[in-house]
Amino acid sequence: MKIENRKMNGDFKVSEELTLNGTVGGSTIVADKGFLVLNGVISQDLILEKGSKAEICGAVNGNVYNKGGELRIKGVVNGSIYKDAGLIIIEADAKLNGKIY
Repeated sequence: MKIENRKMNGDFKVSEELTLNGTVGGSTIVADKGFLVLNGVISQDLILEKGSKAEICGAVNGNVYNKGGELRIKGVVNGSIYKDAGLIIIEADAKLNGKIY
């Protein structure tokens, strides 16, 4: 699994297995077959495309859009979750500061 420990300006797309310990200044898209482990911060939205996976241990400071991926939340989402399809698992210690639609 690739590891990123830096700050990225703008939007970011994940199409492989990636652990992100840094910060994304924009939104992040996890593409089909992509797997994101977020230990850092996404400043805007997180979008999971069909066939993707994401584990939030850090924070998303925007909304999360699940379009058919597998989402596990262990950290913080400072927005709402919009589920068109896919799976959402919210761990007991997770914090959601919005609603699930």
